[in-house]
Amino acid sequence: ISDTGDAMLELKNISKYYDQHKGIAHLSVKVKKGSVLAFLGSNGSGKTTTFRILLGLLKPSEGTILYHKRAIREYPSTLMGYMPEERSLLRDLKVFEQIRYLARLKGMEDALIEVRMRKWLEGLGITHYRNRRIAELSKGNQQKVQLICALIHDPEIIIFDEPLNGLDLENVQLFQALITYLKKQQKIILLSSHQYESVEPYCDSVLYLYHGDVIFQGDLLRLKQQRQGRIMQFPKQCGRNWLDQKGVLDVHEENGYTTLRVDHERTAAMIMKELMRDDIYEIQVSLPSLRELIRGYMDERAH
Repeated sequence: ISDTGDAMLELKNISKYYDQHKGIAHLSVKVKKGSVLAFLGSNGSGKTTTFRILLGLLKPSEGTILYHKRAIREYPSTLMGYMPEERSLLRDLKVFEQIRYLARLKGMEDALIEVRMRKWLEGLGITHYRNRRIAELSKGNQQKVQLICALIHDPEIIIFDEPLNGLDLENVQLFQALITYLKKQQKIILLSSHQYESVEPYCDSVLYLYHGDVIFQGDLLRLKQQRQGRIMQFPKQCGRNWLDQKGVLDVHEENGYTTLRVDHERTAAMIMKELMRDDIYEIQVSLPSLRELIRGYMDERAH
């Protein structure tokens, strides 16, 4: 998230209310091209509401959305590509028919559709399913077809709503590679996910929602650095109860290693000195993970 003047997409004070129910409240964010912003939060937090407002499917109760400092409604629908969380494919169509149908709705000519379709089918490893009915595909391959439908018209802004649902580990890695490719193409990528470990490596910034309110937002690395807590890992020490140590918040032991979540880098430094006095030098100290970052903010909110 950037506060500089070169931001490409800007949501300014976006709110949406359904009678007395709050969908989203006072959301403001700027996103530069070539970057990924992750919308995080539990079901009902306001992520999909925000996406629908962006797509023009919902009208905000207040606020404006700008792209290149112009109202986003002034742009054609081809500006955006959208992959919804719920599969919205026509199950009786063949794969190529489904892709071609939606591409035509975006105003694409058949010759260009064919060129792009071949590229994406090959890139996602499903060329051999081209003539299969959607209903015959696995959930993961149906997800890939939805992905092609979202990207075939070469949108500048891409919205992925829970894109990892139904994907196995191999296809999660394929999706991560795709995100890297799209970033190099200078696309603006907005996504939501509950699978924090899978999206963390390629997110530039995050925005966490809770019942329509923004709990925290910003550059992911900077957010981690601002947190005082640290994660420590070292070989397991028999007979040591780390929870008795002041500043240790959590302990996890697995595969001969101990992982500690501590409250401050000063605590980490103190424990490191103790370990080194015991001739333990295989020690890793790291910033909190995205999941731990969220837990820290939510713990603060609860207190």
